[in-house]
Amino acid sequence: MKITINRIGRGLIVVQMTGRFHIEGVQNFDRAISELFEESPKSIALNMEGLSYIDSSGIGALVKVMNISKNRGIDLVITDLNKEILHIFKLASLDRFFTISTHKEITARYS
Repeated sequence: MKITINRIGRGLIVVQMTGRFHIEGVQNFDRAISELFEESPKSIALNMEGLSYIDSSGIGALVKVMNISKNRGIDLVITDLNKEILHIFKLASLDRFFTISTHKEITARYS
């Protein structure tokens, strides 16, 4: 999985995720997100538009990041899930746990 970081507007960091999010990418994801937490942003948006697959390891990493974000007072938003991954989120009721939006909506809020 490829991760690209962009800083937008007033305190928003967008993490663009591309490829397949599985056990082999979790450590790289954790490291990238940990570095972002050091910046104490207002909000982190995980843009998953380019993500074609996620397994239970990837979902576990997202849950961990959500819990850390809540404890630090950082808004975490997932944006632009593809149809298949959104279906997985709904089946596991993760759509009730995570804030899911579009990249356009979240960047407009922080511009």
